[in-house]
Amino acid sequence: MIETGLHVIYNTGSRLHYAVDVQDTYAGIAVFDPCEIGQGLRDGIEPLPWADLAAALETPHDRSNAAGFVDMRGNGVFIPDLPGLTHGAIYRGRSYVFLDGMIGHDEITDYALIDIMTNEAGFPLPWRNRFAQSAREKVDFSFRHRARTQCSNALVIFMPIAGALSSARIEVLCEQEPILLNGTTVAGRIDDATIPNDGQWFKQFYFHTVATETVTVPAGGRAHVPIALRWNGDGAPCAHALALKLDSDAGYLPKRRLTTDMNGAGSFVAEALGLSPGERIAVKINTEHYTAIGKIILEVV
Repeated sequence: MIETGLHVIYNTGSRLHYAVDVQDTYAGIAVFDPCEIGQGLRDGIEPLPWADLAAALETPHDRSNAAGFVDMRGNGVFIPDLPGLTHGAIYRGRSYVFLDGMIGHDEITDYALIDIMTNEAGFPLPWRNRFAQSAREKVDFSFRHRARTQCSNALVIFMPIAGALSSARIEVLCEQEPILLNGTTVAGRIDDATIPNDGQWFKQFYFHTVATETVTVPAGGRAHVPIALRWNGDGAPCAHALALKLDSDAGYLPKRRLTTDMNGAGSFVAEALGLSPGERIAVKINTEHYTAIGKIILEVV
């Protein structure tokens, strides 16, 4: 299993400050650009007290466009008394992901990794499931992913199993403690310096498939291969009914779709048509959007 709830990743070097709202059915982040002394005030634009903006932020923005557009209302307003900052900040807008009622809902699937990022100018961007992007962006290495987009992560939702956000792990990447909205609580705090720099931090929170028995396939014959889901972190069983896709580099798979039972177990048939003893069949197991959560090698005898 994975640790769920909101986790603060601090000492990231980010210049931005955040207000975070995490509930069962949605998650959102409001972005602020901190000011130095004497900055922030602009001709013709009155500063806005934090209490007034906070009241507005407590209500998620209108979802009528249904596509996850960023709410830019109030963008550019100076908040002189923003909590956690000495000299206030400029409000840059807010971005949300909702679990239903949005175009793109098919991106909220098992084995999803949802990013809400900010661009170089400090504005929030629309949410996206990184694993539902094109092959160019389906990169395991998060550093490489951010370098190619020229953006920075603000809020990351690790969703190995689609469901309420209370069953997901959510991380906010910040320099200091975020503002918490609507009773949002923090489940844990992690110093960014302690996170391994391999860029694959996410993998420990997901699962993989394994063969539960050593199976061989007779040349020209077939075999049933039992599999099961295991959590990456501790190898414990992952009890979840999951639709999988199968692909092989040799032989034949009569069925290329498999759904595990509620215990995370299932099986598939592999045939060694046209193969000789000593050859191998490599079966790659994929989810809807993510490739290779497991690879099973079958020896032909």
